[in-house]
Amino acid sequence: MPEPVTPLRADHAFVLQLQESRGRPETCRAGRVEHLKSGEATRFTTTAELWDFVDRVLAATTGRREQGTSPAWKKETG
Repeated sequence: MPEPVTPLRADHAFVLQLQESRGRPETCRAGRVEHLKSGEATRFTTTAELWDFVDRVLAATTGRREQGTSPAWKKETG
């Protein structure tokens, strides 16, 4: 029996807009990200900048992320 799906939280919703890249789509590393609930947004040029923004916003809105921790998916995508 499949495990129940946990609903996605609205305060964890982001819009990601990627800059068009000349070359393969998987090489795109720049764009803009916006947190929907707060309206806070930033531009990024690396995936590290993207995930740093997401971590910072989630820490500020939920107060749950401990400084210096990083989810497994962030470590994999660098």
